[in-house]
This record gives sequence, C-alpha cells and structure tokens, in this order.
Amino acid sequence: MASFAQASFSASLYGAFRPTYPPRLINIIYNYHSTNNSNGAKRVGSDAKALDLGCGTGQVTELLPRHFKSVMGTDPSKGMITQAREQATRSEYAERMTFAVCAAEEVSSLVESGSVDLVIAGQAVHWFDQKRIWPEVSKVLKPGGTVAFWALTQGSHSLGPYWQQPGRGILERHIQEIAFPSSNDWDATSARRIHFAGDLAPELKDMPFHALPREDTGEAWQVPQDVEFKSDSILEKKLTWDGIRSYLWTWSSLHEYHRKHPEDRERRGNGRDGDIADRFIEQLKEKVPAGLDGLDVSWSVSLMMIKKA
Repeated sequence: MASFAQASFSASLYGAFRPTYPPRLINIIYNYHSTNNSNGAKRVGSDAKALDLGCGTGQVTELLPRHFKSVMGTDPSKGMITQAREQATRSEYAERMTFAVCAAEEVSSLVESGSVDLVIAGQAVHWFDQKRIWPEVSKVLKPGGTVAFWALTQGSHSLGPYWQQPGRGILERHIQEIAFPSSNDWDATSARRIHFAGDLAPELKDMPFHALPREDTGEAWQVPQDVEFKSDSILEKKLTWDGIRSYLWTWSSLHEYHRKHPEDRERRGNGRDGDIADRFIEQLKEKVPAGLDGLDVSWSVSLMMIKKA
C-alpha cells in the first residue's frame, strides 16, 4: 500500500476516477448480514454500527449510513482520510460518518470491543496482514456480526513488475487464497465466496452459478448455500477516453512506474508521444470502431463473507 501513502499520490484523482461500487452490492451484503445466524441472533437495530477498513477516499463508507446509524472509515493514508472527510461533507448522511488514520490491523485501538455490527473492506483485503486482521476484527465485532471483504479481481498485466506484490497476485487469483478464519470465534457454516463475474473470468467457468434476480424487481437475494459460487457481473461503467486515462492514473502500478521513470510522466497529455497511459489509449482506439467517444468497462468482483459466532 506504499504508493497510496506517498505524498505524490493524488487522493483527489483516486476519489474521482476509481469505479464506484453499486448500491446493489451493499444491499446483498446487508441482506446476508440481517438474516438469522446459527445462534439465532439477528444483527439489525437502530444503533447499528459499521466499520470500513482501508476506506481510501470513502467511496464505500458513504454507502453505509443508509443502513447503519454510525459508520467509521479508517485508512493508513493521511491523504486518503483528508479527502474522505472532505467528500463526506457533501453527503446527506455526513453526521453519521467519522474517519480516522489507522491501519486495519490496529483498529481495536480506536473502536470499543464488541461494538460493531458489520466490518467491510472494498479493494483493500489484499493489503492486510492475514495473520493479524481476523483476530483484530473479531475483537470489535458483536456476536453474530458480519465481515465482508471484496475486491475487483480482473486486471491488466501490462505494468508487470510495477504492481506491488503479493497484493496484485492475490487480486488476479480472485482473492481465493485469502482463507476464512478457522478459530471458534467464527461461524464456519456462514462462510461464503461469491464471484460476480458473469463471463469475465473463464478460469471460473466450472464453478456453480446462481443468477441474481432482476434489479428492477426489487427482490432481495437470498444468498445460496454453496460455500463458493459464481454469479452475474454487477460492476459496469461507461468511460470516455479521458476517463479511462484518469482511471489508469489511479493505479498504484502506474504511480510506481512514473516514480522510476519521471521522464515518462513529463510526457503526459501528448497522445502517441505521451506517457505510457496516453500510448495505451491510442493503441486501444486502434482496436475499436472509429468514432467511439469511450468504452463500456466491466470489472469482476469477488466477495467473501463470514459471521462471528
């Protein structure tokens, strides 16, 4: 996560051009969370509290106050938290959100033990210390509370060695190597892995498939009993060419490439003679019908959920 913490990394650009997660994803997680646990507990109430780990600029945090009275977002980057606080002031739920600079593995220093209903992390789980994160979230969760970690898991290899490892490899393998906790603190029967990939991930083609209900029906999705399965793709966005370029500039790998090749960064905005992102855009334009002002971009999303016993 070192690139995001550097002073030269633009948190405002990150907040503006990273793909935002659809409310449907949050609704799926909330529906899973609000169903009865094996111990009969039901974790919904007027005082419900959520915690967003590795919150970045608060894109996910801002989706939670519709379901939770109190929401805290934490991130180890001061720049990200500054941007998250600024963005939150424009939300109708601003008074329900707080933010703090803190590593995910140390969040119990900020949050009262057994006080949180839902712990989430969007596009951050691959950065966590897996030996420390599960005991840490167990401390702050209420009995029957939910953990939901997810990540965009389809990406480009074009910047090869400039992606930070092992995080990038974890994403490319659909976060499958991140194991659920095995201690008695957790309800093992509640563990679920869902890959919202549609046809985007052929390596998952042999996995059981469960379709989502049509979104316009408003039907709540009862998460199937399979421990791991595939479902429909849920994250798409139309991006202009400038939007694609700006999205590429949020990549930690591109930031690292420019750190090591500052002369390339100086060529930004010059088309075929521009930086590596400009050159990629020009090559991409050659592969699609002329006259398009952008592309429809889809991402696969892998989600893992489990409840505390």
